[in-house]
Amino acid sequence: MTTPNRYGYDDATLQGIINATETSLQQMAQLNQNVLNIQAMLPQVNNSTSGMKLATAIGEWSGDFNVVKNQLDGLNAKATGLLQTNRSANNDADSASNGR
Repeated sequence: MTTPNRYGYDDATLQGIINATETSLQQMAQLNQNVLNIQAMLPQVNNSTSGMKLATAIGEWSGDFNVVKNQLDGLNAKATGLLQTNRSANNDADSASNGR
């Protein structure tokens, strides 16, 4: 059984957050690559009004993608930092209780 630390998140919870954000970032990177591939083909396959609307939507996607990616990167960094703090605090507490 894992014991929660003073920050309220145990190591397993934080590791779950880290793993989930890393998986999401990988999946989003692949999706973004697919969208960029469509964007590259768009002028050749649809140079009409609907094609221009799609190009606009892809431009909005790119901006939104970067915002979400940066937020997930930030969440991952915070969870990683907190996990390191937890482990350091646990090691310090173990050392103190063992008289080291």
